[in-house]
Amino acid sequence: MRIIKRTILFLLLIVIAIIGYLNFDSMKASEDITWGVGFSELQAQRLGLDWRKVYLGMLTDFDFERVRLSSYWNEIEKEQGVYNFTNLDFMVSEATKNGRQIMIVLGRRQPRWPECFIPEWAMEVSLAEQDAFVLTYIQKVVERYRDNEAIIAWQVENEYFLDAFGVCPDYEKSGIDKEIDLVKSLDSRPVALTDSGELSFWYPTASRADILGTTMYRRVFNPVFQYATYPHRPIYYSKLGKLVQSLAGFDRQIISELQMEPWSRGGMLEEDSTEENYKTFSPENFAENVEYAKDSGIDEIYIWGVEWWYYMKDARGIDTFWEQGKDAFRID
Repeated sequence: MRIIKRTILFLLLIVIAIIGYLNFDSMKASEDITWGVGFSELQAQRLGLDWRKVYLGMLTDFDFERVRLSSYWNEIEKEQGVYNFTNLDFMVSEATKNGRQIMIVLGRRQPRWPECFIPEWAMEVSLAEQDAFVLTYIQKVVERYRDNEAIIAWQVENEYFLDAFGVCPDYEKSGIDKEIDLVKSLDSRPVALTDSGELSFWYPTASRADILGTTMYRRVFNPVFQYATYPHRPIYYSKLGKLVQSLAGFDRQIISELQMEPWSRGGMLEEDSTEENYKTFSPENFAENVEYAKDSGIDEIYIWGVEWWYYMKDARGIDTFWEQGKDAFRID
């Protein structure tokens, strides 16, 4: 039955993609975009960087109005019942001081590989017990930051219904409903949920969301197809979004991840050569992807890859991407 459902979904996605590609009635390009950026201290550390330096540089050099921050469970609660918010406190405080608005991701599934970030102690209990501990941790995070007016939304989990990607336990899909209900009981801010912009139909996510966020990837590497560019026209995202919105009733749509870094062939960007990196994201792709996102007609877009820009500047002496970012998202 699962294979049949996935086959039907895959065929639907193909039909929708073809319709989106062949429909030449272009959406009006967004003229007044709210630009945001996703930041991961774990990704910066993985790249061998001083993540605080990267984060402060990002706030200083770029005019992103909003930041999307992760609350990695395995970092915050390394020991059961003992919470360490040092890193997240720093990021929230600095973003607030710099006049940025903030979205915080909650749950076991968060941005960046391996997608699920579960403390070692929680891996040793049953999934039902783990689900209960996830709720406790979510409550701690929301209660800690809900008095901060810079917080504009809570994102519950990340691409929760994307089974085929990530190293995650076989969690019950209904578990996210308890998490959403908890967050809404603790705070009145909207709940954002995210999905793959290219590999999903969005409805299970959208039907639960106040804000629907989708990825926007252009060129990737796949072991089967090798290097591939998604055929979608920019209007695919907004047209499918309007269709799903009419069925699911969410309030608004955002791009939660606009690809602005390479897709690694081997899993780690720093292990790929610059030549390999450029096969999926080059300096030329920088402007192309920004314009592509503008042409989607979606007016809130979060950049994905600023840690890699800094890595290229700091580790490889290539400041092209950082400088392109300063031109595209300039602080006046």
